[in-house]
Amino acid sequence: MLAFSLDWIDVGDVSTFTFRGLVPNTLLEPPGVRSKNAFGIGTSVFIRRIKISLPPEPPDDDDDDEDFVPTPTPTPIRDTLNHLPAGIQVSNWVDGAQGKRVGAAGVGRADVIEQGILDAVDVWGFVTPGVEVCFNQPGRVVFLDAAYAPRKLFDLPAYQRDGMTCTTIDSAGTVVLLRGESPPPQQQQSQPEQSASDAPLATAEPSEPYSQTLSGCEVRPWADVKFRRSPPGGEVISVTAIRKWLPASEKRYGYFKVRLWGREGWISGRFVYTRGNCGT
Repeated sequence: MLAFSLDWIDVGDVSTFTFRGLVPNTLLEPPGVRSKNAFGIGTSVFIRRIKISLPPEPPDDDDDDEDFVPTPTPTPIRDTLNHLPAGIQVSNWVDGAQGKRVGAAGVGRADVIEQGILDAVDVWGFVTPGVEVCFNQPGRVVFLDAAYAPRKLFDLPAYQRDGMTCTTIDSAGTVVLLRGESPPPQQQQSQPEQSASDAPLATAEPSEPYSQTLSGCEVRPWADVKFRRSPPGGEVISVTAIRKWLPASEKRYGYFKVRLWGREGWISGRFVYTRGNCGT
């Protein structure tokens, strides 16, 4: 459509002017502009032809709905310890703990790999004391403690439960099952010491000295343990639920001498993890 007008509009003494009321999608003849003063009207100057377009229309939502198929967003696995491969079970953990099965590359220790890795699981995040890790085959268990860089290697006490090789950890790290003899069946290891060892140990192992002075040994209780004045059947000072590494200065009849609450006493070696030079 071509639109034109023969009317002239006096816009006054201005330097700019805005045309209003134009119709979209209409071809406009070039408007003319001329000046006027006291001596008369000047020559017309024409502006090039212009066309005003409408903005694009929004798409038809009804048509799009018929063809559009939303792609669901995969929900990430939050509790990875519930989704470990067959052969590994981890229990007694709280929200925030995570884990995955790893192989030799994940273990990353040549001295451990040479001993024959049967299985391994790396546990990280919010790891609380007493997390139980079980493998469905026999062997012996070691632990690469993530509190050290590089990770430090420790032996873990293991037991058999329902045909599985189990152990407990209280910090993040890699639990590795190595070739070896089957551990003994679970007996008192899952029970607090106050019900497991009210009576003193009957006798010390023949190969164990009566007393050993230790240097560089640390112990960490994994169960509630009695803090005694002397081993093996001395007076019980208290029952401690402490879960941290304690320097041990002496070992006697399977008990370790440690300092708690500003005083020295003895805790049973049957209910602690050990690291360092902790004697025979």
